[in-house]
Amino acid sequence: MPKGGIAFLGDMDSVLGFRALGVETVVPDGSEDARERFQTLVKQGTSVIMVTEDLLDTLQDLIDDTMHRPLPAVVVLPGITGTQKRGEDTIRELIIRAVGVDLMTEEQ
Repeated sequence: MPKGGIAFLGDMDSVLGFRALGVETVVPDGSEDARERFQTLVKQGTSVIMVTEDLLDTLQDLIDDTMHRPLPAVVVLPGITGTQKRGEDTIRELIIRAVGVDLMTEEQ
């Protein structure tokens, strides 16, 4: 993948639609493969890495390691089975990095 591209790491059913949009799709074969593929995408200079929620536990430490860097932006999306609402924290972090304010805070 050329530097600056977009990749989606997840199960086949979840990534399938993104392939038609020109997004590099990666379907890992287990947890270790998912970790290796994620690290490879980071090393290649991928700008945006989308991952499905079901991979969040496997990749959380690697995702946390990228949060201090300008790139990649890591976005957690629901998989084909639906949302577990686990991606909100990573989206919140991206917003704070981009604008410097937590726009997702609910005012009381």
